[in-house]
Amino acid sequence: MAVAAEAATIHHTPTINRLSRRQNGGGNRKNNGGGNGNTGGNAGGNNNAGGGNNNGGGATETCIAAGALQTGSFSTGQNDTGPADGQVNSLTDQANFVNFCNGKTLTNGLQIRTGSCNGIVMGEIPATNKMVSTKITNPKNNDKITEKTTFNIAVTINNMQLGSFTNAQNTYYSAPQQLDGAGQVIGHTHVTIQDMGSENPTTPPDGEKFAFFKGINDDGNGNGALTTEVTGGLPAAFYRLCSMAGASNHQPVIMAVAQRGAQDDCIYFEVVAAGAGNGNGGAGA
Repeated sequence: MAVAAEAATIHHTPTINRLSRRQNGGGNRKNNGGGNGNTGGNAGGNNNAGGGNNNGGGATETCIAAGALQTGSFSTGQNDTGPADGQVNSLTDQANFVNFCNGKTLTNGLQIRTGSCNGIVMGEIPATNKMVSTKITNPKNNDKITEKTTFNIAVTINNMQLGSFTNAQNTYYSAPQQLDGAGQVIGHTHVTIQDMGSENPTTPPDGEKFAFFKGINDDGNGNGALTTEVTGGLPAAFYRLCSMAGASNHQPVIMAVAQRGAQDDCIYFEVVAAGAGNGNGGAGA
C-alpha cells in the first residue's frame, strides 16, 4: 500500500509517511542469471535500440536490445587488477539482471513499507562536472530558533533541473533517472528534520521518525535556490536538518564516481523556549 504523496508537507508526525527505503530484498541470494533466458536472442529482431527512452516504442518490448546489454555485469570483479582486501564478489548476470526481482515483492511504483524489489534500471548518470551538490543556507549551523515560531528553510543546489516530480503514489522509483540537454539530473529535492535528542548524540536517529518533512517540488528562483516554510515552528529540542535530492521518480540521485563530495547537506540547530537566549537564528531567508 502506498503512503501519502511526498509533495505534501508532513509536520510533527514522527512515525508515519516516511519515504520507503530502497530495499534489495534477496540481494545476497545467488541469482546468477537463473531464469534469464533472453541472453542469446537479445539482438535478433529487436529494432528498439532506443528502448531506454521512457516514451519510445520499447513499452511493449520484453527483450534486451543489443545496444543495452552491459558486459560489466558478467564479472565478479575479482579477476580484475588489484582487488582490495576484503573485497567481495559482485553478483553476475548475462542479461542486465532483468529477472532479478522475479518471485519477489515488486516495488511496482508503490512505497511499500515492508520492503520490495525494484527492477527498473538506474538510468542516465551525469558527468563528474555535472554532479549534484547542495548547501543549506537557512537555518545556519548552530542557530537557535524560538519554539513554535514559523521559520524558512533555504537550500541552493548546483547541477539539477529542478521542479520535476512524478506521482509518488503510483510511480515511485518506476522510471530511470534522466538528464536534461545540459547533462544535469532532472528532479527535485526534499528536506527532513529529526529530533536528535541531545546536542552531541552518539546514536543514529530512527529513520522512521521525523519532526518535519517536505518535498520541494518547484524550481525555486530558476537558478538552484529553493525555500520552504516550517509553519508553526517546532518544539524545543536539538535538531538535524538534511536535504535529499531525488530524480523525477523520487529515487536518490546517482552519480558517476564513488570518490566525490556529497550531493546532499545537513546542518544542526536548536529550538529553544521563548526567552531562553537568542532564539531568532532561522527566522530569515
